[in-house]
Amino acid sequence: MTRFIAIEGLDASGKSTQTDLLAEAFRRDGAQVVIWSFPRYTSFFGRQIRELLDGTHATTAATLDPKSMALWFAMDRWRAVIEQNELESADVVLLNRWVLSNAVYQGARSGEQADEMFDWVLNLEFEMLQLPVPQRTILLDISVEESMRRATSRAAAQGSTPDVYEGATDLLAASRKLYQRAAAAGHGLLLNVDGKTPDEVHAEVWAGLSS
Repeated sequence: MTRFIAIEGLDASGKSTQTDLLAEAFRRDGAQVVIWSFPRYTSFFGRQIRELLDGTHATTAATLDPKSMALWFAMDRWRAVIEQNELESADVVLLNRWVLSNAVYQGARSGEQADEMFDWVLNLEFEMLQLPVPQRTILLDISVEESMRRATSRAAAQGSTPDVYEGATDLLAASRKLYQRAAAAGHGLLLNVDGKTPDEVHAEVWAGLSS
């Protein structure tokens, strides 16, 4: 049986780094590992998401209503599952962002309807689209200030600027609270990563998966 493990958290919380370190650890144990990172910016749906996040047109990821934005993210994942030939031989699939990201970010954009939106996204992706439910989810908890600092530094290194979500203080703060509430409700294991090295975080992630 293929094991699905999701790595979630705010922008620049170290998801890609921890996904890569996990892949190395599982491969040392002899497992066949597949990594999926979302959004897939080279896909049909991912290219539209990129444009919306870049904020270069009249309609952006910050102005499009949460349900419509959630559909773009959901369809990107759905299409990946449809093209799932690489999963046939996989022991472990590591998900660098998955359904919970969509539920959290669009829930955070929904104000007083945050809980309703959160549940709507989970129903859309897990029930209606029947996407795989991860056996384990790791939530990398980072402060809003550190998330923005890292995102800004990363964008500058790439000659760009943070996208419309990465630069939105209120959205990041609301999203962090929803991630914390999701962890408390049993949607994943919350690990604070502020001030820790990637190797220290990896040790906690690995221990969390073994518990």
